[in-house]
Amino acid sequence: MKTHLEKIGSLGAVIAAAACPICFPKLALLGALSGLGALGAYESQLFIAAQVLIAVAVLGHVLAYFQHRKGWLLGLAILSGVAVFGGLYLLRSEAMIYAGFAGLVVTSATGALLQKANRTSGIEIDNGVSDNLPEVPL
Repeated sequence: MKTHLEKIGSLGAVIAAAACPICFPKLALLGALSGLGALGAYESQLFIAAQVLIAVAVLGHVLAYFQHRKGWLLGLAILSGVAVFGGLYLLRSEAMIYAGFAGLVVTSATGALLQKANRTSGIEIDNGVSDNLPEVPL
């Protein structure tokens, strides 16, 4: 589950944001095209859900870092999360918010592609756990 946490968080945040036409008007077009316009009455709850899912996505990237050890990917994910919250609360920049969303989606997709490439090439990722522990006599 922890390997999919960043993907669920990123995609969920974008979907929740697409259902908020006033908060994220450019994503609202995608939301309306996919039938999420009916959720407009729950906009304040979806706005909170989008923020929670962004935090889940960043947390998922932190947990995924312990498997893939790619610092640049973790750094980009954290920077994207900071961009979303910074755009929402500090700078009030719509472009910064959308850049943060895009960054989270790109880092999640890149993580998934790296994970798939490692799986198909037979490269094992060392997560610090040894499978061949010595037997302890009882």
